[in-house]
Formats: sequence, structure tokens, C-alpha cells
Amino acid sequence: MKRKYGKSVSVRISGSEALVRFDRGVNRNAIDQDTLLALTQVARDLAESLVIHTVVLTGAADIFSAGIDLKDPQKWQEDDTQLLLRRDTAQRGARLCRLWEELPQITIAAIEGAAVGGSVALALACDWRVAADDAILYLPEAKVGLNMGWGAIPRMVNLIGAARTKRAILLAEKLGMAQAQAWGIVDEVVAPGEAVASARALAARASQTPPAILRMTKESVNMHANALNRLGIYMDADQALVCRDSDEGSAAREQFLRK
Repeated sequence: MKRKYGKSVSVRISGSEALVRFDRGVNRNAIDQDTLLALTQVARDLAESLVIHTVVLTGAADIFSAGIDLKDPQKWQEDDTQLLLRRDTAQRGARLCRLWEELPQITIAAIEGAAVGGSVALALACDWRVAADDAILYLPEAKVGLNMGWGAIPRMVNLIGAARTKRAILLAEKLGMAQAQAWGIVDEVVAPGEAVASARALAARASQTPPAILRMTKESVNMHANALNRLGIYMDADQALVCRDSDEGSAAREQFLRK
């Protein structure tokens, strides 16, 4: 069974597994607001299912995603929109990642090509990450005048520690898979083109665990690991608005887009 969400997101159900794919077919699969909202609704719907036990999340066949779409007018247009509405828009990424993190099912991100910025944050909200050995992870936010939001910082600190988190964000280093796996961001590295198949094989192994035990264990681990996460990111959206509207941030984004 396959269901479409918006223009770019599809969910295919096979037994107790859901394969979620977002693929815009343009702009290196950058996440526009329509895609973001569609993925949010997918998470809400999956959270209600008692028959789905594992979820594989992937992007386009050749690239996971270039991150938030810096050219999306719904996100970046300058207007007189009320602060309340602008703040709600700024909170969408963190809300998306929180809903994916809180899914009761085991979630696995399958990464081909590259994962950039917000798409890394989304992958971090999954339980495990499987990536092709020629993939890269790249967090350019600081270089384009933005804060690293979407709840990514506490999740990264949990996985790789404070020093490496600062290095990945502030230096905007492109992480190859050998380094990403050694640091603990990526769980499995596979041949190019095999990320989805390998993620599905891992999901099949997880589904052999009784579903109630699967959910209870995930919930317990996440409660211990993420107890302070919400406290640590409560300013994410407001920081995003400050960075977006600053002259410094605007200049950095314009320079980045000219490259």
C-alpha cells in the first residue's frame, strides 16, 4: 500500500514496515515548507499506528537532502507577517524532528549522496542511520549566518560529545562516512545505492523483537538520553528569527547562494 503526502512525500507500507521517501526532484532535494509539513503529518499518522513497528526514512536516490531550501519564499520572504506566525514557521523544523524522535516505532534514516543542514537534524532524530560509503554529512548553518536549530545540538552532543559537535558546526567540516561512523553519527556504512536495502534489512531484524518490548525499550532509552533536550533547545526558534533578520545573517546567506 502506498500513500502520497503533498507533492514530494510518499509512504509505502510492507507488512509491519513503513518506507517514507521525500523526493522533490529539484534543488538537490532541499526541504521546502510543503515537504516539511508533509513529513510532519506523516509522523503524526505513523504515531497512531499499532501495526507499523519499523520506519525507514530516505530522500532522493542520489542525495538525501541539501537541507532547508534557502530559496523557498514561504520561509524567507521579507514581509510584515505577524511575529506570532513567523515564530510558528521558525518552530516547524524542531517540531518535525521532535515528532520523528518520539515515534514509538524504530526509525532508520537511509542516506545516499549527502545530508546537509536540516536534513542531518532530521536523520539525527531517527534511532539509527545507515549511509552509503560515498555520502557526506555537512552542517553549513554557521557559515550562512544561521543557528544550528531543529533540536540538532543536544542530539549531536548525546552521540559525539560537545567538542566534536562544536567542530562539526563551527568549522562546517564535511564529514565522510569513515569519520562519521568513527564518531558515532552513522551506525552502518554500506555500498553506494544500498542504503535503503540495508536499512530495511536492519528494520526486519528489529521487527523480530516483540512489538511491545520494542516500544517500551525505545521509550525508556529516549527518556534517559533526552531528558534535558527540550530545555536545551527552547530558544532555537527565536535564535533563528534573530539570525534570519540580522544584516550579518542576510549577507552570509546571499554570499553562500552566489557560490
